[in-house]
Amino acid sequence: MVNEASLARFAPLAGGLLRPIYSDYSFANIANTVEHLLTGSHPGPLLPADCFGGVYPRPRRIVTFFVDSFGWAFWKAHGDRFRTTRAVAEQGVVTPISALFPSTTAASVSTLNLGVLPGAHALYEWNVYIPAYGEVIQSLAFAPLGRRHGQDACLQKGYDPGEMLVVHETVHQRLNQYGVRSVQFSNRSYAGSAYNTVASAGAEVVRHGTLAEALVQLKEMVEQSSDKAWLGFYWASIDTIAHIHGPGTPFHDAEIASFWSTFDAVFRDVDCTDTLYLFFADHGQVYADAEQTIYINKRFPDIADCLPLSPTGNPIYPNGSPRDVFLHVRPERRDDVLGTLQQGLNGIALVMPMDAALAQGLFGPEPVSAELRRRLGDILVLPFEGHFVWWREQGVMANAFYGHHGGLAPDELITVLGAIDTL
Repeated sequence: MVNEASLARFAPLAGGLLRPIYSDYSFANIANTVEHLLTGSHPGPLLPADCFGGVYPRPRRIVTFFVDSFGWAFWKAHGDRFRTTRAVAEQGVVTPISALFPSTTAASVSTLNLGVLPGAHALYEWNVYIPAYGEVIQSLAFAPLGRRHGQDACLQKGYDPGEMLVVHETVHQRLNQYGVRSVQFSNRSYAGSAYNTVASAGAEVVRHGTLAEALVQLKEMVEQSSDKAWLGFYWASIDTIAHIHGPGTPFHDAEIASFWSTFDAVFRDVDCTDTLYLFFADHGQVYADAEQTIYINKRFPDIADCLPLSPTGNPIYPNGSPRDVFLHVRPERRDDVLGTLQQGLNGIALVMPMDAALAQGLFGPEPVSAELRRRLGDILVLPFEGHFVWWREQGVMANAFYGHHGGLAPDELITVLGAIDTL
């Protein structure tokens, strides 16, 4: 069945943007629910029981399929095309749920691994200022800004990747305390990365190079192991293609077909019982013309000098993405910059002081960690659908993508959870 009870819970913010949900129908509560179903513990808020047909199941194993950016809009558009998605809708339960804010992979994978909101763990975006490092970095890549740096380049600067996260106990470690295995199926490109090593502590990591290899590995473990376990799989390519070419393009549609067709071919007639399968995404994506990106420092040159310097002398460049801009601003310029952006981006974006965004609960219940507050900056810019707003700095940051997420447009914020007990 398709359970649309959650859609009435989304409240308007401004300009077609929506407020995120944290208390029930939320990506925030997936990890808590997995832990609860496998151990009986109550680590925090749970997904409502109607996400599982009205009664919480008690499986011996939970298999999660985290399909990056395959949110509610894409599930609706493509769900009838593939055997697995049709089966989940007809024999299981498909529920639209809220992404986190920001609607980003960095925030979401950290919450899934740690079981706490970004308000606690503080890693909320791809481009994020880490005061301990004195600069803005690319978080999951653990690299300085700019395309010239390879993955984990921050290790060469002596940075401790553990300082990206305020919380370090993982869901995997807590499950181990209950005698529950956690096995995470990770692509070789990031399985041993600095971030993944910290975030997946306590999990067994099974590496793969291709989608088919990963799904065969996972199916074999599901069929051959009787251990009580959480088996977690993540796939990035649908998100990657949507960034490059834009959601809804033939490239994006083909990548969706490639993923689900391979899944249908491998994951059929699975020989196991007492297993719950969960399908979810961290967010969706929205399209805009990359060539029409509004660069704040170019459109409004009078405020181009507003960025402060970190204690190490590095400019604190904007955090976030062209869908959610987090500006650090020198104290004496904050009122001026806020007024300029509110007037100049009228009808294009919602611009507000960061304290107002916190007070409105966009990051979840207050208080948030002091470290997150330091990282967020002073002014939040949330473009309306169809617009990208960013900052251009030669060799450091610009926008070449036609698809983005991070903001609060419905196609970014409303994601999906599918639950079924047989495949």
